[in-house]
Amino acid sequence: MSKKGLLTSEINQRIQENKVNGESKKLSKSTINIIKENIFTYFNFLNVILFIFVFTTGKYQNAMFMGAVITNALIGIIQEIRAKKLLDQIRILTTTKVNAFRDNAWVEISVDEIVQDDVLSLQSGIQIPIDGVITEGSLEINESLLTGESDTVYKKVGDTVYSGTIVLSGDAEVSVTKVGHDRQSEKIMEGTKISGFQKSALQKDLQKLIKIVSVLIIPVALILVIMQMGVKGVGYSAIVLNTSAAIIGMIPEGLVVLTSVALAVSTMRLLKLKALVQELYSVEGLARVDVVCLDKTGTLTQGDMQVDHIEIVSDISELNLHAYMHAYLEMEKHPNPTAKALIEYFKSDTKIQVDDFQPFASERKYTSASLHNIGTLYVGAFEFIFDKEDTVYQKYHDTVSKGELRTIAIALAKEGNQKELVGLVYIRDVMRPNVNETLAYLSKQGVVIKIISGDYPNTVSSIARKAGVPDADKYIDLSVGEIDYNQVVEEYTVFGRVLPKQKKELLIALQRKHVVAMVGDGVNDVPALRQADVSIAMLAGSSAAKDISDIVLLENDFNVVPSIVCEGRRVINNISRASSMYLVKTLFSFFLTIYVALFQTVYPFVPVHLTMISAICVGIPTVFLQLEPSFERLKGRFLVDAFLRALPSAITVVLVVVFTKFYRTTMDLSLQNANAILVFVTGVIYLYTLYRIYQPTTKYRLMIVLIMSFLFVITYYFTQGILGISFSLELLPVTLLTTVIGVAIVSLLGFFTDKAFKINSCNLK
Repeated sequence: MSKKGLLTSEINQRIQENKVNGESKKLSKSTINIIKENIFTYFNFLNVILFIFVFTTGKYQNAMFMGAVITNALIGIIQEIRAKKLLDQIRILTTTKVNAFRDNAWVEISVDEIVQDDVLSLQSGIQIPIDGVITEGSLEINESLLTGESDTVYKKVGDTVYSGTIVLSGDAEVSVTKVGHDRQSEKIMEGTKISGFQKSALQKDLQKLIKIVSVLIIPVALILVIMQMGVKGVGYSAIVLNTSAAIIGMIPEGLVVLTSVALAVSTMRLLKLKALVQELYSVEGLARVDVVCLDKTGTLTQGDMQVDHIEIVSDISELNLHAYMHAYLEMEKHPNPTAKALIEYFKSDTKIQVDDFQPFASERKYTSASLHNIGTLYVGAFEFIFDKEDTVYQKYHDTVSKGELRTIAIALAKEGNQKELVGLVYIRDVMRPNVNETLAYLSKQGVVIKIISGDYPNTVSSIARKAGVPDADKYIDLSVGEIDYNQVVEEYTVFGRVLPKQKKELLIALQRKHVVAMVGDGVNDVPALRQADVSIAMLAGSSAAKDISDIVLLENDFNVVPSIVCEGRRVINNISRASSMYLVKTLFSFFLTIYVALFQTVYPFVPVHLTMISAICVGIPTVFLQLEPSFERLKGRFLVDAFLRALPSAITVVLVVVFTKFYRTTMDLSLQNANAILVFVTGVIYLYTLYRIYQPTTKYRLMIVLIMSFLFVITYYFTQGILGISFSLELLPVTLLTTVIGVAIVSLLGFFTDKAFKINSCNLK
């Protein structure tokens, strides 16, 4: 090991000893895992068992359901692998980089490449990827991820820093002591068994549905077998086919595949909008968002700051002011946009020694530099540098807090003297193009905008009004007095002089009644981003902000946010609709099982019936309708609403089964004749349900329903032998009558369930 850092030979040795940080954040699931997850599922296992039993009956057409199972698995694998390849290529852009001293030079490496004993340069905005000891410099760190405490912790030479903590300010060189699974954060995560992210409502509902069905399937199968064994004239073949049909009907497998594929396709569509989705199910959060919180800098404005003018308010010469500012700014190793604007403006050839330097921190809102034989220079927020009791505060407060220009105060405290205001710097930030149209569109979609900023509320309000933020004149200064967050979030639109911990408190208060998205890019936004239901960061933002965000904007363009929200609404609303279509079969299969058990009769369907109906009336159309626009905000309970929308059709199918049983007895119909009526009417009920759920009518939707109706009739007529049915013209009157009655019952029950349970209609808008 060299005096400072490692040599290549030492790095290779540590890699061989597995003393490497490894993948701190995996890009995505591996291809092998994608294949395994789509093939080796509980439902696929059940389908294989059923396939074997059905095959033993010799009625091979009833084994066609396996084709749908294989197709679903292949579609899932292909789409997820496509999404994986695209996302992995793009995510390389967002991988955190650090500077390491290797082979006697500073080089940039990925956090995954860090090895034990590396020397790293850490600065404001980074989420520390290792455990280590500071060997030079100092840092102010937020350790809330590890300790739960939000207070800033000061770290100096000899102190230990831990992975997962966030650098708020400062610069330091750190010698790496622990990497990979040896890091403190890894041990805490393992000890408390904390998952990396919270499951969404959609995930929870799907898993709940799978659990319920999984628990019910085996006892239901046993009940059906036992009950049908007691029915006269029912042999092995009929029992196997009927029981298989019931179980196949209860499995909502297509729904699980459709959800995975729809979300994967959505991430690819969002990628075309230059938005990288880091957490797949955060797309659901987008569908529910009704409040978007953002700072003005980089969202309403471009973040390209320039000094407009300065105002000297003391007897200091402009030449000396430039020299003092230049000396301080030379200490800024990693300047933020404000510091860059100051560096561009304050030029000087005069050399002044800086004895001590305190970098900017969001909690402090100013920076300071001790200038040799001159005094201490303070640069930052006026009201944080001066106390309210100070005469200078009372004299200049109104001046610095008005207008659209951002104001930076410069104060100087000479030896033994108080701070004196010497100058004011007015900074201009260019308004982002089309921001008015962007905000107007969000408002039209029912999204409320909240501006949360560290600047003066008057200044932020002026810019917000210019950008077209509704109610931008309703602003509040959060640096004044005690704050009732639950009250102010409902009363005000603009929040000024907000500290990082206050941003989080504002989001917590908003989440009592709303679903909140947070757009941020700075290290001061991290607590709020972590709290938000959906967190959106800029690619140019701090690594800490990007690491914990659900979505990263790859071109730092706030104007794509409306498109992102609409994409989330589209995909989840259409998944919700499709869920109802798939759950019709699950519900009526369960109801029919109860019917069979109570009346000791045979199950009315065989697998081939459900395979044909599911493919033509559910599987194919829902895939084509998945890309339909649907921008209404998702409300209510995903799974419960999906079940309630499916319930009228499921009940109607059960009633149709009862009708056909009655027809068979009174009209002396054969089993093939009765099944012909049952299959046709069930198919029409499905097609009507498709029409009813995907409301209101559009040309595209109507075309899909008509094409599927035509395909169903053609398939029904020409595959009667395969379906085991026999339709004749004598059956036409009773078939049409039953169809009309069935459609009427679905409409009537649908009307009552919609009104009684106030189901979210998912109307297309």
